[in-house]
Amino acid sequence: MIRFSPAPGLTLALVPVLVILLALGVWQVKRLAWKTDLLARIEHGQSLAPTPLQTLMDDRAQGQIIAWRKVLVQGRIADEPVRPLYAIRNSKPALRALAPFILDSGLIITVDFGYLDGPVTPDFRLPHSGEAMTLSGILKPVRTPGPFAPANTPDGQWYWPDTATILSPFFANRTVEAFLVDLDKPRLFQDWPTPAPAHADIPNNHLDYALTWFGLALAALGIYLGWHVRNGRLRFGGSS
Repeated sequence: MIRFSPAPGLTLALVPVLVILLALGVWQVKRLAWKTDLLARIEHGQSLAPTPLQTLMDDRAQGQIIAWRKVLVQGRIADEPVRPLYAIRNSKPALRALAPFILDSGLIITVDFGYLDGPVTPDFRLPHSGEAMTLSGILKPVRTPGPFAPANTPDGQWYWPDTATILSPFFANRTVEAFLVDLDKPRLFQDWPTPAPAHADIPNNHLDYALTWFGLALAALGIYLGWHVRNGRLRFGGSS
């Protein structure tokens, strides 16, 4: 026989805690299913041959996921100074070269040409700018930085790829601001920066998060029941 006399105040406090913790756990389970499907589609996309950027943008308009796909761009580097993006290379500060690329199709997108060998002047332009060329790379989504990220200084150091600012001189044209192209190896010209393409490194920790929330709910319930046992409000066994 179980005798249970719940403490009103403690019970009222427990109910919303359990509701919140269980809701967070269920939400993470749903996120796990979504993230697993997303990663599977990205992995499939990376197994495909490089696709022209215009085709990928048409696919995106149809609701398809094109982030991290292999992309092909044909055109020329715009006559614009390189934007040096702060990065880490071999545990040391480094710079990556960002520059607008004008496609023959009329699209304009930012290209990450890789690591620069040293400091650059504010008006530095990549060698072979203006020449017709075909580049292949990874179509990388641009993410908005967090609230604690340093602010970019367009005339100096860039800490995140603000493609909208980089492409602002071309807003009268068709610009692609939500993505940039990370070039594949090997580099097209020996006097170019060293490519370092970014691959889809998207964490999928939702199962751990779900187990954490469910575990916290179970712990809260255990503390609640333990308190009642210690105070004689929850008893097991026959009647006295």
